[in-house]
Amino acid sequence: MSLYLEDDAYGSFVVDASMSDYVGSKLELNGHNAGSYADHKLNIAYFLEGQPFRVNSSAAHIGQKTEHHFDLSQLDISTTAHNITAVATLSGSNSTFSAGTSLLRLPLRTDNGSATRLDHLYGGLAVRRGEGTAWKPIFSYTYYVQWSLYWYANLSTLEEFASMGYNVIHIVPTGDLGDTPFPWDKFEPYLNKADELGLLLQYDVRWEYANLSIMVDQVTRLASHPSILLWYTGDEPDGKSNPINSTKIAYETIRSIDPYHPVSLALNCADFYYSDYASGADIILSDVYPISTNTSYSEVYDTPCNATYGCCGCDNCNGAFEDISDRLDSFAHFDDVLGWQKTHWGAPQAFGNETFWTRYPTAAEEVVMNMLSVNHAAKGIVMWNYPTTEAILNVTNALAAVLTTDRVTDSLVSSPMTGLLRVDGADRVDATVWDNGDSLLLSVVNLNYGNVNGSITVHLPVGMQANAVNETLWGEADWTATGNAVSTNGMLGLEVSLMVLQKC
Repeated sequence: MSLYLEDDAYGSFVVDASMSDYVGSKLELNGHNAGSYADHKLNIAYFLEGQPFRVNSSAAHIGQKTEHHFDLSQLDISTTAHNITAVATLSGSNSTFSAGTSLLRLPLRTDNGSATRLDHLYGGLAVRRGEGTAWKPIFSYTYYVQWSLYWYANLSTLEEFASMGYNVIHIVPTGDLGDTPFPWDKFEPYLNKADELGLLLQYDVRWEYANLSIMVDQVTRLASHPSILLWYTGDEPDGKSNPINSTKIAYETIRSIDPYHPVSLALNCADFYYSDYASGADIILSDVYPISTNTSYSEVYDTPCNATYGCCGCDNCNGAFEDISDRLDSFAHFDDVLGWQKTHWGAPQAFGNETFWTRYPTAAEEVVMNMLSVNHAAKGIVMWNYPTTEAILNVTNALAAVLTTDRVTDSLVSSPMTGLLRVDGADRVDATVWDNGDSLLLSVVNLNYGNVNGSITVHLPVGMQANAVNETLWGEADWTATGNAVSTNGMLGLEVSLMVLQKC
């Protein structure tokens, strides 16, 4: 976890001993070939500031991620991170490897503030509000909502928004909220109402993150507010060509004030100084908008769009749903090469009839974009933007009622997932499964606008089997599960199925 509190009893390290062609230390084992590496263990010794640190297990296998638990009482309670080093020795050789991390064990909050932590094994968020409460996993599902288009009307907008099933609010500071100094007398009643309704805040300092004095004022004032879930510092800083160190400076400033909450930002580009901009956040949103836009020629700027020139509203896109999954997969690959841990959220398109986009998405397209993001490891969704069409709002209200339930949230943010499952009988059908121990959650997304006729079979990963579909949470297709095969007789165009499978 990214942080622990003083009354947490146990923590764990994740040892990633997977093989890589990009990062890490060279693996050599004299007298053996590469195929034998998986037969050997890593024996690991842990050190806290150079002194031995006790864990419940110290072995890891090549090619796997292993979780090692430890007693948190070994760590002093402090707002300063502890430095941990792991030294691994490969059995049967003299090869050794080392890696380091930092570990936070923070004091309990006595100021009524919340705490939010990231799960570095599965990428999900958990939040704790108030003294004596437990950590609660959360799948954030919401819209960006501009102050001047909705919230400014009156406080009842918060009640209306909460009643539709969304669990987080992101107030985009437009209109008079974009002025400086920040008009607290006008905005503070909304913060208090959010707390009353149980809504969490992805708090937006997008206009001020480059002006540290104003940003510091906001963060200092709100760091102890019980509704803060996380901070949001940059809205497409790469697309605006903001200074490439700006997000990192903002991140370090916020964390020095508030170690209890993570930081997020949204990136617009496919690969424009990714490592620099992404270094300024724990959570990266990717806003890929592929619906009804010309990705080869810009009607706005009257220029072509290619690999090096032009802006068509969706960087390096083909105008297909796969633009979304490709971006998420690409960012995850960048993370692997950079050797760091980031969580990714989706920001699906829920707007149109403007600039590059000639129409709004349909309701079916909206669900496909949402669930394709989820299938490719998005641990939260923030759609741009609300208000939207009645059709989109109705379908996302219904989807919110599914994705924010405890059962689905636990699977999406706290369970191992396997994506890109093999699908027979259809092209452009995307499938992912989550194993929460008691059952399986399977999501299948048809990216084709036309119906897919005939038998479609999704193959579960090796060693995973199911003998029944316990419940269909979304979609009308009739699926059956036998062993490692889950099948149906055809899918409608843009159909999405989300189902709970009974494990064998």
